Amino acid sequence: MTSATPARVGSKGAVRRGNAPSVVGWRWLDNLLHIHPVTTVAMFTPVIAVCVWLSSGQAGGWALAGWAAAGYLTWTLSEYWGHRIVLHYEPEQGFGARLHYILHGIHHDYPQDARRSILSPLLSIPMVGGTIYLTSGLGSLPLIFGAGYTFGYLTYDLFHLYLHHATPKNRLMRHLRSLHMRHHFRDDTRGFGISAPYWDELFGTSIARQPKTTAGSGNRTA
Repeated sequence: MTSATPARVGSKGAVRRGNAPSVVGWRWLDNLLHIHPVTTVAMFTPVIAVCVWLSSGQAGGWALAGWAAAGYLTWTLSEYWGHRIVLHYEPEQGFGARLHYILHGIHHDYPQDARRSILSPLLSIPMVGGTIYLTSGLGSLPLIFGAGYTFGYLTYDLFHLYLHHATPKNRLMRHLRSLHMRHHFRDDTRGFGISAPYWDELFGTSIARQPKTTAGSGNRTA
């Protein structure tokens, strides 16, 4: 299959329905860059289980729970800053622009493509693997911290998928879906905390109180 030309540079692309075409020219490679949600669950659930199992007996129950919570909280910061700084850093041309489109730009162009709603292994594997190695492999933190971090990542991915493809009945879920849809269709320079929008409030990027008509280069129209 021929490679698709990126339809957007920055935030100017049109939102498209259906599934996105391959962006690298080879379907097999595209399937490695953008994986099915079930594949993500199959990859990272054993990581969580192994981290929990190896952590058994390292500390008391409350201490382990505290370290797991710390790992989860650290993930939410990774989610916010990774989304804001990495995924929304948009070079105008060249390899950087191409890489941005593959990793995140295509998700904004095809927001209903489930495989593009899952973080690419190009990012998820280094983030999870690097965190576990740096914190636990070097002996600085208990391995349960890595379990909390990985759990945070996996729940974020599934939460993001849910917000795009479900119709929440719960009031909280409807509110969170509304925030994320504003990020997609109104202003993609705000609203970076998908599962943890409280970081947007803290760091001044909340999209919760914006009017429907917002001026600025980050605007998008549905």
